[in-house]
Parts: sequence; C-alpha cells; structure tokens
Amino acid sequence: MNERIHDDEPDMSEPIVRSLLTAECAGWSKAPIEYLKTSGTDNAMWRVRLDDQPDVVVRLPRRPHAAAGVEREIAVLQQIRRAGIGSIVGTPSVRHVGHPHEVFPHRWSVLEWIDGSDAWTARNDLDARSLAALATDLGHVVSAIGGIVDVDVAQRPPGSRGGPLQALLARLDGWLTDPEWNAASLIDVTAVKRLAGQATEVLDEPATEGLVHGDLIPGNLLMRVGRLGAIIDWGSAGRGDTAQDLAPAWAVLTAAERATFREAAGAGDAAWIRGRTFELEHAVGGVLYYKPRRHPLGDVMERTLSRILSDPNA
Repeated sequence: MNERIHDDEPDMSEPIVRSLLTAECAGWSKAPIEYLKTSGTDNAMWRVRLDDQPDVVVRLPRRPHAAAGVEREIAVLQQIRRAGIGSIVGTPSVRHVGHPHEVFPHRWSVLEWIDGSDAWTARNDLDARSLAALATDLGHVVSAIGGIVDVDVAQRPPGSRGGPLQALLARLDGWLTDPEWNAASLIDVTAVKRLAGQATEVLDEPATEGLVHGDLIPGNLLMRVGRLGAIIDWGSAGRGDTAQDLAPAWAVLTAAERATFREAAGAGDAAWIRGRTFELEHAVGGVLYYKPRRHPLGDVMERTLSRILSDPNA
C-alpha cells in the first residue's frame, strides 16, 4: 500500500495499479509489483518487475496539477532525447501513456526503469576525488540542459522558481510571516530573511533564459558506479532563468565541492545569488509543507536549508 501525502489524493493502491495495467498493458498486469517510497510528492510510483525485458515504473499523479503535466512531461522526455542529451546523461524512455479509468481519474504513464542510487545516498560512499567528479558532472549537465533549444515548454511565470525574483521573494515572505505556516517553529526565520534580502542586489541584473529541469533534488539525480548516470522526473521542466537548475549546489553538494560545480556550470555572481535564492525558497516551502506531514521530502529540504544558511557565501 502506498502512503498518502496530500489530502485530495485518489486511491493509488496495488489493486488500482493492476486494474489499469489489465485495461491497457495486459502483458504486465500479473507481474510482481513494488511500491517505491521516495522523496517524490507528485506521483505514486510502482516498479513492475519483468522477466523478459527491462523493468518499468508506473507513475500515478497524486493531484490534478500533476496529472495536467503528464502529457507535457512525456513530450519533454521525447524532445530532449532527440536533442542528444543522452550522450551526457540518461533520461527515462516512455513505454506507455495511460488514460483515465473508472478506478482512477487521471492520465498516467509508464517509464522504463533506470538503475541507480539517489545522489544524496550515493555521495556518502564517495571520497573527495569522486565528489569533485560528481560536482563537475552536475555542472556540465546543468549547462547542457540550459543550452537545449526547440523544446516546447511553458514560460516560468512571476512567483515561480525560474521566474522573476521579485514575486518569488514576496511569496517567501508570506510563508515566513503568515501565522498559518508557523514558520518560526520549523526554521530560523531571521536567517532566511537576511539571506533573501541579498537577492534584492540582483533584481535588475539580466538573467540567461533557457530550458530548466526545475527540480534537481537528490532523488531526481541517479548515480551509477560513483558518477551521475541519469536525471528523472521532468514534470517541472519549463523555460526560465537557468540559475534555477543550480539547485544541486546546495541540495547535493557541500561548500567543499561548490566551486567546482559553479565553474563547470559557468555561473556568474548574479546567477549564483539567484540560484541560491530559488533554492532557498524551495527549501523553506518544502520544510513548512512536508515536515508536518512527516514525509521524506521534508528531511531533504531541511538538509538543503541547513547547508544554504550555514555557508551562504559558498
């Protein structure tokens, strides 16, 4: 049985998965399946173990906004594979796009399984040299993603990560001051406000726009044999400030590796501050929403926020 994260989720238990597979992918409907407990929050994921071909992952959107992005993510995956990013890092291949059913209200998808460990877990087994190689890999991939052209994605609007900073800072301040969130019980509000204030220095600086993955947290970065092997979960992809994808600097790396990552990504001073601000807002929102729900993403965001605040100039 999968865990419930949001209040408005449909049933996504094993019988539902088997009903969907029986209706549209009958050849997989009787195979062993396993619920994947991850830091992801938009989709419930079930691994289907197959004997005669690579395993697949059934992804069921938890909420309408995630369901609305199913076809968009499938299109992005197909377009970026044609763009040749596969020569740098792996991305999931699409095996099936499912339709709403009487037992499940949303579109859903099946992707080919990719082996690997999430970047945070994997980094614990790496020495300093391997961590520097990981930082270089991440920087080069971030730069490559930003340079992909002719991908049909939506423009990041004001208030979203990757959009103009002013509205995003206003949203962050709302989280910090609205009693509903009780921010002071979970985070150092004074420290967050102080660091967010530095972003005002770059509000008028020009930003480089391009494709952004939009959610480069450790669980979406898969490691194999000590190196970055694949990037998954492209449902948040869009066009915006490429500084948004500098997130691994704080979500995965420590101060010891950030200079290497920054050089490989080609991030200037203003981009670095914007990227840090995007991830600051991301981390604060994740802590406030997911820590009370005791979901693993709350812990991921708490670690990220701690690294941002403990060494803000790195």
